[in-house]
Amino acid sequence: MNLFKTLIFFMALLTFSVHPAIADNVYEDWNDGDTGGWQPNTVMTEIEVVDSGGVDGGYLRSFEIGSGFDIVGALNDGPAYTGNYVAHGYVRISVALKFFSGIPNSAWFRVRYHDSSYNGWHVPLTDDFTNDIWHECVVYFNPTWTDEEAITMGWVQEPSSPSFQDTMSDVYTAEVRIQGSGYLVLGMDNFALEDQTVSVEAATWGEIKSLYR
Repeated sequence: MNLFKTLIFFMALLTFSVHPAIADNVYEDWNDGDTGGWQPNTVMTEIEVVDSGGVDGGYLRSFEIGSGFDIVGALNDGPAYTGNYVAHGYVRISVALKFFSGIPNSAWFRVRYHDSSYNGWHVPLTDDFTNDIWHECVVYFNPTWTDEEAITMGWVQEPSSPSFQDTMSDVYTAEVRIQGSGYLVLGMDNFALEDQTVSVEAATWGEIKSLYR
């Protein structure tokens, strides 16, 4: 775990105190050939499921249509990924990312508020953009944080967005977004949104997969 992830990890452990109702953990490894409800995150992005070459089997590939837009990624607007994150019980995001081409300079997990007329909040997933290796990204958070607490923990409020608490109580889409330059191609694998019953020790992909297949 690099310094960036270590700081986010331990600072979050000191501050989360969510008491969820019924947790709705979700896990997607794209091993069945289906997108699992994930969609391109922009009109200039395309996605496809690749049946091998992931962390353990398949993965989701996102790439630019043409070049020059400089954004790739994927989003999900299904009920398990949206709505009230306090009610869901979510306090952890994890995903594996692989940068196949281009020069990425930012990788975010992003949530938008309520509908397409709003932006939202995003948090960095990694500061290591080495190509052609899988990066295991983990972020702990508390959906009841104040704006000040969320910003301290690395979250960024976008224009035309309500408070962090309001956004987390009415999530419209959940998104992994990569920006950079050149022709960007991204691999995503083992995406999970999880509640606090996932132990700190259960942080390997194998353990997560065994819990949330």
